[in-house]
Amino acid sequence: MMTAGFGEVGRSPSEYGARRRERRGAGGAKKTGGVTENMVGTTSLPLTAWRAAGAWRAILAAGVGAAFALLPAVPQAEPLSTLLPELLQSHNLTAAAEADLASTRERVRVALGGWYPQMNVSGFYGHENQNKPTGTTDTDMVNRQLDVSVTQLLWDFDLTSSRVRSAQHTRDQAEAALEAARQNVMLRGIVAYLNVLRAAQLVDFAQRSEANIKRQTELENARVERGAGLSTDVLQAKTQLAGAQARRVQAEGALRVARNAYRAVFYKEAGDIADMAKPPLPASRLPASIEEAVETAMKTNPQLRSTQLATEVARETISTTRSAGFFPRVEAVGELKYKVDEGGTVGSQNEQLAKVQFTWPFNLGMTAVNSLRASESDFTAITKRYADARDTVEQQTRDAWQNLHTARDNADLLQNQADIAAEFLELARKERQLGRRSLLDVLAAETTLVNSSSDAASAEMDVSIVTFTLLNAMGLLEANVVRAPGG
Repeated sequence: MMTAGFGEVGRSPSEYGARRRERRGAGGAKKTGGVTENMVGTTSLPLTAWRAAGAWRAILAAGVGAAFALLPAVPQAEPLSTLLPELLQSHNLTAAAEADLASTRERVRVALGGWYPQMNVSGFYGHENQNKPTGTTDTDMVNRQLDVSVTQLLWDFDLTSSRVRSAQHTRDQAEAALEAARQNVMLRGIVAYLNVLRAAQLVDFAQRSEANIKRQTELENARVERGAGLSTDVLQAKTQLAGAQARRVQAEGALRVARNAYRAVFYKEAGDIADMAKPPLPASRLPASIEEAVETAMKTNPQLRSTQLATEVARETISTTRSAGFFPRVEAVGELKYKVDEGGTVGSQNEQLAKVQFTWPFNLGMTAVNSLRASESDFTAITKRYADARDTVEQQTRDAWQNLHTARDNADLLQNQADIAAEFLELARKERQLGRRSLLDVLAAETTLVNSSSDAASAEMDVSIVTFTLLNAMGLLEANVVRAPGG
């Protein structure tokens, strides 16, 4: 109905101009010596002059066409189903999250290294001069020494194991953060894409409305020139035209802003909007009830899982602090020393040593107790943040569910309004021709139609955006959710 509302009641400027010339020629134009004289006393060129002018216009048109051919072509737009996989590979946020994940994987290997033997190698090469007591020969020698020791952890009362578990939880947290980043970037891309489509539709509505009102203004001008119209009607038409032009300027500005947002997300221009299409909605992925939506979000939302894993890291930190502050470290040590001319003794000597040792550093100021209390307080704080995150995710899911149903109802009502406005405008124009409607009524109906049509189109985009927002809140916004139109 929206397209019919505009197309059935309006003609293009060229059609209007041709009809106006026919009316003026039939209504009183006359030929005098090969020159046509119109109603208001002006003259047009002879036929031969018109032919010459037409030839020049053809040449000019060919030149302009060649100039436009040299301009860079508008890049072809890609479907959203093709853009999203590329976006996930190239966006800075997903790349940063992948780097974070890679670092946490390396730290897991570092933590596991605590169970492997530690080898230390040291040595020196120097000059030693000893002045010994009377009756003993002084020595002056170049001495060398090489020490090799291997230390194997036997038991540290769960300190190393706790560090390994903490590193593994941190790695899992980074995986959840990566999935959250991917879904958030996908949502940003979908919203940017749909907003460009929305803005382009609003520009189209505004331009068509402006053209229709402009044609109506020309008609009223022609009627006034013939003495059949009122100057006040022309002023009313010009007033509505100025408003339509303002709406068109605003719509074009909104389109540029939407293109800027697209560029910021996809790192390239949107391309030809004619090639862009709204993707089909993944209705099969939507939950049947709000309770199902909340339950799914509690299980699969990656941001919530990341926060939950942070509590596991904090719990392991308590264990790590307790083991490090209150228990000893038991190790097996093997040492080998090779000495040459060392300690005033000429010649080489070897030393081997194998032992089991324990170390137990303990601060007499009882700072270990303070460290343990601090870790416990950190755990309490993170647990509270996790509880708040659950409440937030539940609210976001419930809000998205309600917004989806509100957007659907709103889109249906606005589309119905646009259909009624289109029918009213058609009838108002017919009644205007019969003299039963004022020009102001027709222009007001024109404005109502473009506004209601714009609102209906915008509401349809809102339905799409809120649908994907709900999937994001539930943690189900994956690349395969978005399919190509007709796919």
